Amino acid sequence: METPVDTKTPVKESQVGGLAIRFEEGVTEPEVKNILEKCNLNIYMLDYDVEDFADKYYIKVDENKRDELKKEENWNDPIYPEIPEPRFPEINKGNYYYILVSEEGLEDESFLKVMEKYNLQIKKFVWCYVRFEKSDDSKYWIPEKDALRIKNNLEMNETVLNVFPDYIDG
Repeated sequence: METPVDTKTPVKESQVGGLAIRFEEGVTEPEVKNILEKCNLNIYMLDYDVEDFADKYYIKVDENKRDELKKEENWNDPIYPEIPEPRFPEINKGNYYYILVSEEGLEDESFLKVMEKYNLQIKKFVWCYVRFEKSDDSKYWIPEKDALRIKNNLEMNETVLNVFPDYIDG
């Protein structure tokens, strides 16, 4: 017996109303706008340096330094043994690793000792939120396929670490 398939009702396309973008520390608002222009984003409003996002802090290291850190006792052991996630997740970009540090990690004495031993500096991500809007402030959205194309283009830039599409429910 065959299961009936509805071929008449159109499938609703996923819609994206904005993009959350994680940049390296030090990127300026004009630099962000320049990066967005190169990706042909022209109907948007930019919220620069948004504080509402998690994962605010990081350490940037090359592969050699990362290998040294891995040798440190308990450096990146899971917080909860039953959950095998590393204590400090990493983003690999080019020749560098961005080690995400929680606010709790900033207060951990053993972590701070390792930071001092290797002369590492805590940096802060610059989070930006791009809202798709028209010049009259009306909401706008783009299809998911376009958002993913833009995401991939943006992530090719060396100062862009991650792009997260913000899907519209409904």
